[in-house]
Amino acid sequence: MTALLTIVRHGETAANTDGVWHGSTDTPLSERGRQQAHAVGSHLASHDVVFTTVYSSPLQRARHTAEAIARNLALEIEVDHGLSEYDLGSWEGKTYRELYTDYKLWDHMKEDPHFAPHGGESPLQVVERYVGALRGIASRHPGERVVVVGHGGALSMAFAELTEGAYTSWGKVMANCAFSELRLEPTPVLERFNVTDHLEDV
Repeated sequence: MTALLTIVRHGETAANTDGVWHGSTDTPLSERGRQQAHAVGSHLASHDVVFTTVYSSPLQRARHTAEAIARNLALEIEVDHGLSEYDLGSWEGKTYRELYTDYKLWDHMKEDPHFAPHGGESPLQVVERYVGALRGIASRHPGERVVVVGHGGALSMAFAELTEGAYTSWGKVMANCAFSELRLEPTPVLERFNVTDHLEDV
């Protein structure tokens, strides 16, 4: 029996509300982000489901979200560096508008999977890293339910690659502290995507 990965995007940060890219930049959760993390943890703990492990990106916005979930589930977290966000190197801290209009990031991503800003990663590197991390987690936990806390940009690319065969084929991004459910075998399928009902009062 295959693993079912419950994948959570980290809670809100100031960079999210300001429309700024903080891929590898280690940004803390906002107050609302902390509330969102508690809400998703409480929601996951309120169902008659046994989760065995919580994995997290090493970046604090994901790690602190994972810690809130793990407290609710009475579990420890395991940090997986493969779950880090897309590192844009010298383009970190640019606004999404700048990246789209001035730096043509998404055009570069579509045209060249090996393109990387100075000091940053290429789309191909991100996808290979993230898909590898998800497959590794699933292979270590056959038949189990596992929580994975990660990042919106890299997750979108990984979901697109896994379910559509191309990292450029999606324009959908999970909301902060939304969750999705991914099963990788026999064929990758998102059984649920971007569930946000638990965030209505946050």
